[in-house]
Amino acid sequence: MEEAYDFKKVEPRVSRLWEKENYFSPRVDHSRKRYSAYLIPPNASGPLHVGNALMIAIQDILVRHHRAKGEPTLWIPSTDHGGYETQVTFEQELEKKGQDKSDLDHRELYKAISAFVEKNNKTIVGQIKSMGASVDWSRFRFTLDESSLAFVQKMFEKMVGDDLIYRSSNMVNYCTSCATVLADVELKEVETASPLYFIKFPLKDGDDYLSLATTRPEFIFATTHVLVHPQDTRFAHHIGSVLTNPITGEEVQVIASKRKFDPKNPEPFLPVFSPSSKRYDFEYALRHKLPVQDLFDWGGALVEGYPGLKPEEARKKELDFLQAKDAVESVDSSYIEPTFLCKKGHAIQPIIRMTWFLKFDDERAPLRKPALEALQKKELIIQPHWREKGLTEWTQKMHDWPIARQNVWGIKIPLWYEITDPTLFTVWFLDTNGSRRSGNLQTLFEEGISLDEIVNGLERVYAAEGSPWTLTPEGGKSYLPETDTFDTWFSSGVWGAMVFDSEAFSDKSYFYPSDAVVIGHDLLRLCISREIILGRYLTGQLPFKRVYFHSLLKSKDGQKMSKSLGNAVTLDDYLNKYGADVTRMALVSYTATQEDFYFADERLELFKKFSSRLWTMGRVSEIVHTYKVLPPRPEQNSAEDLRLVADAEALVRTVGGDIERYFVAQAQEKATLFLSKLEQYVQKIFLREDDAHALGVFDQVFKKYLLLLHPFMPFMTEEAFGSLYKPERPLAATLLNLSRTR
Repeated sequence: MEEAYDFKKVEPRVSRLWEKENYFSPRVDHSRKRYSAYLIPPNASGPLHVGNALMIAIQDILVRHHRAKGEPTLWIPSTDHGGYETQVTFEQELEKKGQDKSDLDHRELYKAISAFVEKNNKTIVGQIKSMGASVDWSRFRFTLDESSLAFVQKMFEKMVGDDLIYRSSNMVNYCTSCATVLADVELKEVETASPLYFIKFPLKDGDDYLSLATTRPEFIFATTHVLVHPQDTRFAHHIGSVLTNPITGEEVQVIASKRKFDPKNPEPFLPVFSPSSKRYDFEYALRHKLPVQDLFDWGGALVEGYPGLKPEEARKKELDFLQAKDAVESVDSSYIEPTFLCKKGHAIQPIIRMTWFLKFDDERAPLRKPALEALQKKELIIQPHWREKGLTEWTQKMHDWPIARQNVWGIKIPLWYEITDPTLFTVWFLDTNGSRRSGNLQTLFEEGISLDEIVNGLERVYAAEGSPWTLTPEGGKSYLPETDTFDTWFSSGVWGAMVFDSEAFSDKSYFYPSDAVVIGHDLLRLCISREIILGRYLTGQLPFKRVYFHSLLKSKDGQKMSKSLGNAVTLDDYLNKYGADVTRMALVSYTATQEDFYFADERLELFKKFSSRLWTMGRVSEIVHTYKVLPPRPEQNSAEDLRLVADAEALVRTVGGDIERYFVAQAQEKATLFLSKLEQYVQKIFLREDDAHALGVFDQVFKKYLLLLHPFMPFMTEEAFGSLYKPERPLAATLLNLSRTR
């Protein structure tokens, strides 16, 4: 052994050793219990940050443990194209260079993002290897590889056949800057100071008025009704009254509300009813057949009231108008309300658009019901168990999923619109001169622009209600392809089933479903709920038997680390300074409390010191091999020898038991504490007359200790084991019974 351990030399060499001989590619053996897992695919929007490493470290401990037990063990690595989030990150990189995505046409943008992702994929693969992850690289998957695209196509066709896909006019979250629809769960909620304006709505019959509150006076022109609950004694006497819209002079009906009402805790004011700009009001209007208006164009400007102006600009004009009419009763400048932001920090605007949805509650092919039944029957082990409640509640209340995104990067929705009425289509395209054009399809035809020119340069299409669509175009008819892409979670959300489905391997029935998925608790809604729903729908089984939700690593700004938020610390910073073993062990140690945490250098230094102590013990064991000390004879063992051997055997059982129960931090702590016993034993060896015998005992225990520690710090243990014991097979492929005795 070298005098000092140099992780920068050892880790790359050991990593190549493991990969070269395919030690992590299992063989099917139906006579043995197997263990399978897949890596939640890291987003290829950038290199791994140190928070991603925690997931890898935990899962590698589990996988190496089961492999050491002799179980055929499969761990599949992968990366995720990332869809919208990757495009956001790429655009941020462009902006740093003084460029904008509008400088590129859609084909150029897709090509540029593809090159960006390819570079990141190579970096991520290298980082996963640097972390010591014992994955089967022969099965590496990418969410845009051919197998994945074929799987998504097949899944979508099945959903269409089961009548689960529909296109509907609905109120959706729209980022006018990113120019895409987003699901609720993709948004960040922040509290924002928003002045609350109390606006006078005159009673049509009489001189009095009703004061209505709103933070968005620019939408008052669309107000046609006011909701008052019959039990609200403050305002119930106005039900049936007619008000006058202070902007338009049109009638506003005061009607009885059918919403729930708490007389002990009523809302402190009567709000403006805004079904054209608030989701809550929009859904009520649909249920009760009240009028709504589509107020926005695709750029987020108003099409009514103040056409062409953004809401903030219209608000100023509207307030000037209302104040001139003495229609502003008062303003509460201290009012706080939630604002929803996209990944780039832009405020979301609810708009009404036709878009694609996945139905959760179809009677013929329900998605939600079987998933909830599986959760209620405890078919899935959730750890920590108290997160089960949150998972169940979210699965119960999920809205139908808007699956379409208008970003360029992603999997295109494989549909075509039949052009039976050109007036139903708005298109954006590059003409033959390379100039960007847009407009109504019928108008463009009348200008002499051909369908071929539009299709060849098509960047975006919007089809109005009533546009027929199909999966399979027929000859002799005219079509426009759908340009929207799937929400990235439409593919990533079924990864637990998709990753085992590959033409290159025929052992899906053996390895599926996986035994456990390890993931940050922040992805309970985005990922796990959808994995459960889609996996059950496609295979009739849950895609995994257990979910281990780990705590999150927080950045200095107090938020979770995220590449798209720009607050992540790259993993390479820690790997270059401390190496993989120390970084892994320090990260895992924080999971004991299940609380989100900051990564402190003090914790890293603690495990750096531990690794140095372990290497020193290896140097002691080296004496046995250098001087060819004979193996110890059990009948000569002293009480001290017997105690050390017994403690080591007990440690094997307790650490194995903890790992089996997914108490990885607890298992690691017990394993590391044992080093002190070895050090204490060594201190007494050379005071004994039978020092050679004691050295032999120590060497045998230390060999087993390296096997025990291997899942937690694979590189140093592999190097020490190979240097000391010259095995035919590496430590990573050596069996040790770590299972708990019954």
